[in-house]
Amino acid sequence: MMTLPRFSTLAKGTLSFAVPSLRTVHGYDNPLGTASAESCYSIFLRHLTLLRRAGGMSGVPRVVAEIGPGSSIGVGLAALLAGSERYYGLDVVDFTNPAVDVAILGAIAGLFRHRAPIPAAGNHSRRFPDLDSYSWPDWLDLGPSKEWESKVAIVRKDIASRSERLVKISAPWTDRAVIKGASVDWIISQSVLEHVDELDGAYAAMAQWLKPGGYASHLIDFSSHRMTDEWNGHWAINDGIWHLMRGKRPYLINRCSYAEHLKIAAAHGLTPITEMRNKRFDGLIPEDFAPRFRKVSDEDARSMMVFVIFCRM
Repeated sequence: MMTLPRFSTLAKGTLSFAVPSLRTVHGYDNPLGTASAESCYSIFLRHLTLLRRAGGMSGVPRVVAEIGPGSSIGVGLAALLAGSERYYGLDVVDFTNPAVDVAILGAIAGLFRHRAPIPAAGNHSRRFPDLDSYSWPDWLDLGPSKEWESKVAIVRKDIASRSERLVKISAPWTDRAVIKGASVDWIISQSVLEHVDELDGAYAAMAQWLKPGGYASHLIDFSSHRMTDEWNGHWAINDGIWHLMRGKRPYLINRCSYAEHLKIAAAHGLTPITEMRNKRFDGLIPEDFAPRFRKVSDEDARSMMVFVIFCRM
């Protein structure tokens, strides 16, 4: 089947070779992104709830690293307010702003103070993965106290001054040495790994950073990110056209299948213990894909999103 990219995507990519201002691929208007405190709160609690359900965590991990925090470090701030002691934010480009992070912190602190349910209505009803219940998780033993309010103040001061007492942001991160080996309890990412060009290096870094028995939870979006009319049309675009779509942007999507993620993760000693697929039954089938993608399985071709938890054995 002949599939073409949307004109706006092709035009932006092609023009980016000559126009530096068109080389960004980041947007701040995604209601499910990290520019929203509710979104960060939802991402954090969904991942942690599913990690607990999988038997991976009985409490809140002490050291957390996030790959691709995006517009804010709100997911990491939620972790710190829930009881974590150290957070690393790793990105290709630092999109964060201390003033924005301080505002996000205040809003997330308010959600914790009121033991707000996990957001699941409106735009959040579109969020994957799903939970059995969106009530406040009673196992998260938090309540207003002088000690907790003091923690909020310490975190606020740290992120406002970038003192790196509790929070360290590395962008661009290109060296595994940015985090000490075997020091991280939990690595998290939300709609990020599909953008990473060097997946082998990313999984190798995760395996190096995690403590033995540590966990990594990832929501991976295998859609075309609205760059084609069909939700999985990116697998039907030939490499020449894709080169023009990518242009000189620092990243786009890597077009790797879920099976490729699993193979690379396994090579670095990461074992999947939980897998949830969000499937679609429209779009293209593997026979419609460009030749080098026709070996993608029917199962992967139907999977628009996958939530997976890996354990470093």
